[in-house]
Amino acid sequence: MNARLSHVAVAWLVPVLLGSVGAVASRHYLPQSIASQAARQAAIAPPVQFKVVNVSLPPGEHVFPPGRGSEIANANCVICHSTAMVLRQPPLTVEEWKIEVMKMRNAFGASIPLEQVDALAQYLFSVDGRKSDAGPSGVDKQAS
Repeated sequence: MNARLSHVAVAWLVPVLLGSVGAVASRHYLPQSIASQAARQAAIAPPVQFKVVNVSLPPGEHVFPPGRGSEIANANCVICHSTAMVLRQPPLTVEEWKIEVMKMRNAFGASIPLEQVDALAQYLFSVDGRKSDAGPSGVDKQAS
């Protein structure tokens, strides 16, 4: 047999052999018919039964200190934060609290209505605020 004929034979023989081996091996991995799958699953375990479950979580024990705007904080902030986490923040000015509240709205999707942002910032400032002349904080000039 000449070299050219050998190359043509190999070029045809290799894909045919690989296809045959693949077909034999894939019979084990290919999905079964729907009827045989259903019969196999029925033999393995009974069908799964889903039930509706109603879970009611207890209300939080801690709320924000009373004050004008505390109802806004209790309605919006405790969804994601504990009151202790919010109240342990470094003291911020009213403007810095506005920046933080707007960040919660814009970046994290907090459902605080835009018309309540000023009142919430004023409340958070009244709870633990920082005077404007106290020097820079970590959030100064972030809105610029």
